[in-house]
Amino acid sequence: MSAPATEQPQLHKTLRWHHGFVLALPIASGLFISVGFAIGAIGAIPAIAVAAALAVVALLQNHLFAEMAAMFPDKPGGIAVYATEAWKRYFAPLGALATFGYWCGWALVLSLVGLTLGSLVQAQWFPEQTWVLFALGDVRFGLAHVISTVAIVACTALNVLGIKIAARFNQVIGAVFIFVLAVLAIGPFVTGTFTGIEPAGGVADWKSILVWAYLLAWAIYGTELCAAFAPEYKDTARDTFRALRTVALFMVAAYALVPMAATGHLGEVAISENPITYGVLSVQQMLGGASGIVTAVLCGALFLSMISSSADAGRALYGVARERMSVRQFDKLNRNGMPARALWFTMAVNLLILAFVGNPIGILIASNIGYVLAVPLAVIGFLLLRKDRPAWPRPIKLGRAWLPVAVVVAAFNATILAVGATNPGLSYAGGIKEVLIGLGLLGVSLLLFGYRQIVQDRGRLTIRELSKPTPATPDPEPSQHV
Repeated sequence: MSAPATEQPQLHKTLRWHHGFVLALPIASGLFISVGFAIGAIGAIPAIAVAAALAVVALLQNHLFAEMAAMFPDKPGGIAVYATEAWKRYFAPLGALATFGYWCGWALVLSLVGLTLGSLVQAQWFPEQTWVLFALGDVRFGLAHVISTVAIVACTALNVLGIKIAARFNQVIGAVFIFVLAVLAIGPFVTGTFTGIEPAGGVADWKSILVWAYLLAWAIYGTELCAAFAPEYKDTARDTFRALRTVALFMVAAYALVPMAATGHLGEVAISENPITYGVLSVQQMLGGASGIVTAVLCGALFLSMISSSADAGRALYGVARERMSVRQFDKLNRNGMPARALWFTMAVNLLILAFVGNPIGILIASNIGYVLAVPLAVIGFLLLRKDRPAWPRPIKLGRAWLPVAVVVAAFNATILAVGATNPGLSYAGGIKEVLIGLGLLGVSLLLFGYRQIVQDRGRLTIRELSKPTPATPDPEPSQHV
């Protein structure tokens, strides 16, 4: 008698929309990763305007992504997988670029956020520990980098254990983080310490403003990660849409109010001198202390964002491998239903980035090239899917007015990508090295795409899937993964 076939691990449908909300909530920690630097570089009023505008764009995009998520309820990997599905008829390698670029955007921020977390811990509790373990070029690997390394390994391990564990961990700290954000956003007005915003310098030029829109994009657009968990929601269409819309609305309020209130309270100069810790400084001045408590909460929120980023990056690699656009080694789940191989690989790349780049804005420049490329490819994918698959079931179907919205949003994202990637020097903290790292990672995606098709699948390199007609409706066969 033959042994029964071993059942393959599956992604588990255990999440509701509020789990997606709390997994995306730590994206608001971008307020203390990049917005402070933007205020110092281009001034408070332009920086606040850019942050608020990007939050509105993110809200619009999330509606488009919700429709696509409901179209493909069994496809993990989020918006880049939807882009792959849309573009394969026209130029299949764009799908590989979109997915690997998307992975870069979420993967590399582990080192970025981890380094921010390490800097906060060092400044608050170990300011005298200025030792350097080793130096590689401009990178001096010290205590902040060691703390970042520990955080990267820890968030990866939590995700390997299961997304439900990660979501519960986020819920505990997320509630306190919302309270701190509320204090920062409302406190200066209630206490009467808001004195207005007075520009400290000249008016920034339009190129610098677009460069910083490019740099801020990941931190604000990142709420789309709710779509990466679409196959794991109990009600894919309803839960995905509610999670995407609710958290995007929250970010509109957070990114408009917090920097405005903090600047009106502390002043532009104080924020530019304390781009990471200005939230701690604001609460300390309002409440006369509590800096240690606030720092601990911010560090917790940063660690939560690392958990969410790791989870999303792992699903992106798993999704692209499942679509046969990258090496099949990533198309594996562990017994907890987690893409463990993709998660560990993401961790390893981040440890290398931490050693060789080692400054927050430089990492943003490298990671955003792929991410800001993936977003307009996914938005244009929304238009292509409307054109090529009009009869495809759409549990969520937006009105025709959203078609021109998609065109405008895609054009805006293409513009900030072109200006941001070609003018890294205007960030005042990065240069051509970081751009080349970002482009190099995108190049790896094409190599893996070719290796999968030619070597592992023993076929030919597919540039356009013209031999197979675009399906009018989904494959009736159930997915083996969900």
